[in-house]
Amino acid sequence: MKNKNTLLDFLVISCSLIFIYIRLVYSSGMLTPDSIQYLNQANDFWKYKVNFPLGYPLAIKTLSFITGSLFSASKLINLFSYLGIIIFSYRKKFYFSQTLVVFSFYPLVNFYSYSISEPLYFFINYIIIYIIHKIIDNGFNAKISITLFSLFFLLVSVRFSGIFIFAVSILFMLYIAFKKKYSLRSFLNTAALSTFGIIIYLIINYLYCGYIFGKRSHLEVKHIEFFSAFVPKMIFSIGKNFSIFNAILHKGILAKISFLHVYIGLGMIFFPVLYALIKKKEISDFSIYLLFGFAGILVSLFYSYYITYIDDSIRIQSNAYLYLILFIAINLPKNTINYIKILIIGILIFNSVTVLIYSENIKTYISRYEKLIDSSSRDKKMFIIYKNINDNNERNDARLLLFKAILIDKNYQIIESNATDHHEFEYYIRTSDITGKP
Repeated sequence: MKNKNTLLDFLVISCSLIFIYIRLVYSSGMLTPDSIQYLNQANDFWKYKVNFPLGYPLAIKTLSFITGSLFSASKLINLFSYLGIIIFSYRKKFYFSQTLVVFSFYPLVNFYSYSISEPLYFFINYIIIYIIHKIIDNGFNAKISITLFSLFFLLVSVRFSGIFIFAVSILFMLYIAFKKKYSLRSFLNTAALSTFGIIIYLIINYLYCGYIFGKRSHLEVKHIEFFSAFVPKMIFSIGKNFSIFNAILHKGILAKISFLHVYIGLGMIFFPVLYALIKKKEISDFSIYLLFGFAGILVSLFYSYYITYIDDSIRIQSNAYLYLILFIAINLPKNTINYIKILIIGILIFNSVTVLIYSENIKTYISRYEKLIDSSSRDKKMFIIYKNINDNNERNDARLLLFKAILIDKNYQIIESNATDHHEFEYYIRTSDITGKP
């Protein structure tokens, strides 16, 4: 049985790494508009001050001294984050099989090819979850307090939503301190140091750009009616985002059955939780923490979305799903975990083949774009002309984002303008020359 488990673990890790690699190489870079902001920020912290915290772009900048490329550094950080979680879990003997399933399965594994901050955020968050597990078993001590001080500082430096994780963690630690009659003074020391870690980063962020969370006024929106509009929209969003159909079906098919995979997603959330609660007469304190974390963070994200309209995607909701999926995984029978590993291997192979069939090698794009850049302005300025600069579909085209990433790596200044203004520039490139779209 042990040899079988080892083989399955090896296959899951190998297939995950292959999937992450293929998704990157057979794509136009796996970039988002946020990715370009991270790369710009890493390239020049002092001139490019945006609403994102400094942790992820700083990690990109640091690793780029080895890779020679910000783009490559962002991909390696994600790879190291995935391997870091797996190695940490194995070394600490902390639910290794379950951890492997959680981070190699949909939706979390999908983020590791993108140049986004979530993979690094997951890594730090996972270690916090491990520390809370240690507190449940052994109580508080000075080492744990100092560790949480560092972890919460790092977490908020990567994503401001780390404050939600901090809030639910502190509340749960207070609960467990009273339940197990741990020293209240030790809890207060831990809570104070954790709070101090966050405050220190927020002060750094204020000194950096003048705002503790970055400038937020542009995110304020008019609230929609709560029960008739907001709640149904969020229920639909949760089900649609969490559905396993997203992992095994092509996007074209998904669009045709969106009404169906909403129910699949909701079923994936509620039925395993009900099963775990029914089968276990007494749920563990760690399981309570994971459920509390899931509910607390999800509610926090809903509130954030209600006032800003920016937290409706699977990328943002995954911060809460991490807790839910880990809860489900640790409460399933060991044999079931092995069957899920086999399912994961099949899904990863299927998706890898699908990507190979439908996508073009990134080298094709890079080769063409470098020729465009080499024949461009000699003063390290690139004028990009849009048909409509306010069209998000045009601005967020994956090929255009890769072109920008290459420009940033080559230290070009990017200047964007509408088609009607291009007469101002001696040399320019139209977005249609980059994307191939007329």
